[in-house]
Amino acid sequence: MKKITDELMEALKNESSSVEDYLEDNRDELIKIDIKKFWSEMIKKSGMTKTEIIDRSDCGYNYFFCIIGAKKIPSRDKIIELIVAMGLEVDDCQNALKFSGKAPLYPRVKRDSIIIYGINNHQSIFQINESLKKNGEDLLKNSGEEND
Repeated sequence: MKKITDELMEALKNESSSVEDYLEDNRDELIKIDIKKFWSEMIKKSGMTKTEIIDRSDCGYNYFFCIIGAKKIPSRDKIIELIVAMGLEVDDCQNALKFSGKAPLYPRVKRDSIIIYGINNHQSIFQINESLKKNGEDLLKNSGEEND
């Protein structure tokens, strides 16, 4: 029977057992993340070619392949741009962010709420950036990580 997240959090508070005990006792509850497989599934789900995604996301060719090959972890904004370029859903974006160790989109944060709205309404990166700009928020941007 699956445990709810709150139960797992409570178990981690238990000082009388070790983290190794926790991992052993909950091994079936832990998510095994294969980021290469995740990106492959997202590309397939999008129904787009890799070239189309690269063009729509304004991601460099080499950098894109480093991301989907799990050689580089992109910035939060680049992950959002890729999900938007693929025309995917907010849940896909949240998973991509979570699996990459980035903060999920949070609807109480003004910038994030604009991005969530854009994704839900299938807006392009350009349209989302226009809305961010109009509302005084930082644009989705390439932080120069492609040169890393």
